[in-house]
Amino acid sequence: MQDRQLGRIHFVYGENGGKYPFNHSLYLKGDKARVVIDPACSLEKLTKLRSEGVDAVWLSHWHEDHIRYMNIFEACPLWISERDFPPLRNLDIFLDWYGIEEKGARNYWKKEMIETFDYRPRQTACFLRDDEMIDLGGLTVCVLPTPGHTPGHLSFFFPEEELLFLGDYDLTTFG
Repeated sequence: MQDRQLGRIHFVYGENGGKYPFNHSLYLKGDKARVVIDPACSLEKLTKLRSEGVDAVWLSHWHEDHIRYMNIFEACPLWISERDFPPLRNLDIFLDWYGIEEKGARNYWKKEMIETFDYRPRQTACFLRDDEMIDLGGLTVCVLPTPGHTPGHLSFFFPEEELLFLGDYDLTTFG
């Protein structure tokens, strides 16, 4: 599969076929704002997008395979569901939400989160609201609450392109 341009939406195909520890990302290029959704597809591709201009980073949810390269955009505001923000504030909360209790496993994942996923606590974020319609300038985004995978999981619908981005919702027997 290759990167695809769908109107003002650039589908950015992830390394390893978008499978863990990567994902597929979106780059939205509106007249008012440019947004990267789920920045964990490829360091090389995201670095190139950063040079083209990124005004904000949006997350469909808080999991590590969706935040992997978020910090290359640290000058940009982070947008996420308020329900999914607590794990990004503190690594212990992050591990608690996964239910990792055993000390050895916690130590392993703390190291993994810092070294592989560049985890850095965030104290601030902007919050995407359920059913919010956002006009990026020639590109409209409807923020859809799709909890289940995480409490605040979001999907994004683009009415002009008739496109729905599901994040980690998999419509196969695996998902």
